[in-house]
Amino acid sequence: MNRLPLSSKFRHVVFPGQIARRHPLPIARLTQAPPLPRCGGTPISAEGMAFLEWLFSKAGLDARLYRFETLQRRLPACLRGIRASSVAQARRTLEQSPALVEAALSALLIGVTSFFRDLPVFEALRDQVLPALRRWKRAIHVWSAGCSDGAELYSIAILLAEADLLESSYLLGTDCRADAIESAKRGVFDPAAVKDVAPDLLQKYFVRNGAAFEMCRRLRIGARWQVANVLARPQPGYWDIILFRNLAIYLHSEPGAALFEKMDLSLKPGGVLVLGKSERPVGAKRLCFLSPCVYRRIR
Repeated sequence: MNRLPLSSKFRHVVFPGQIARRHPLPIARLTQAPPLPRCGGTPISAEGMAFLEWLFSKAGLDARLYRFETLQRRLPACLRGIRASSVAQARRTLEQSPALVEAALSALLIGVTSFFRDLPVFEALRDQVLPALRRWKRAIHVWSAGCSDGAELYSIAILLAEADLLESSYLLGTDCRADAIESAKRGVFDPAAVKDVAPDLLQKYFVRNGAAFEMCRRLRIGARWQVANVLARPQPGYWDIILFRNLAIYLHSEPGAALFEKMDLSLKPGGVLVLGKSERPVGAKRLCFLSPCVYRRIR
C-alpha cells in the first residue's frame, strides 16, 4: 500500500458527543419478509428453517430476510461450533446454554475481516475520498455497519490519522452481535488480521501483546461501538463514509435494495458508500461509481 508521508505529531483524538445533523434511516419495507426460500429448486428443510428462525429471533433478526442458501452453507460450521450433530441437538444445546447463542450466530454470519482488506479500496479512500472531503469538511463522520471485530473501522481511523483528520472526526461501528462489539472495543487482533498493515504503521498504531497486536489507546478510545441491527433499527446520522461490506450478499434482493436506498439517503452529498466486491447498490438512485467497491452520492 502506497503510504502518505508520516506525520511526526499525533494529536489527541477528541470526538464530538453528538452528530450535528441527525437523520433517521427507516427500514420500514424490511418488515415485509419474503416467502420461505427454496435452494436450487429443492424445498428448504422445515426443521432447518425453523431452527434458523428461532436462532435469529434470539438476536432480534428475521431469518426470512436472508438468503437461505448462504446460511445453509454455514450451518455445518454453526453445528460444529457448539458441538452438535443435528439442528435438533443444536437447539437443545442453545436452550440449555444461552451464552452460546452469539457464537452460533457468529458462525452463521461469518464476520471475517482484516485491516485494509482489499487494499485498492482503502487506497481509493486515501487518495480520492479523503482529499475531496478535507477541502470542505472540518470533521468527517464514518459509520461501519456490520462492523464485526472493528478492523475496517480502525483501518479508516489510521487513514484519518495519517491525513491529520482524525482529531475532530466521529467514528461509529455497529453490529447485531454483542460478542463482535466487545471484541471491537478491546481492539486486540491476531497476526493474520494485521498482515496487510505496513510495518511503519504497525509500529506506530499497534502495541505488541504476546502473539497479538493491540490498537494504540488513542485510536481505541476514539471509536464508538454499539450493538444494533441495521435491518430493524434506524441508525441516526448523516454520514460522509459508510462501510457496508459483505453483508448485503446474505440478504434477499428486495430487502437488500430497500436498505441500499435508505443508506443512499443517509449519506451527505459527496459522501461515499463502501461495499464488498460482489455487491452493487441496487435501488440507490443518488449513487455513482467512483472506483471498485466505492460509490459516491452525487446530490
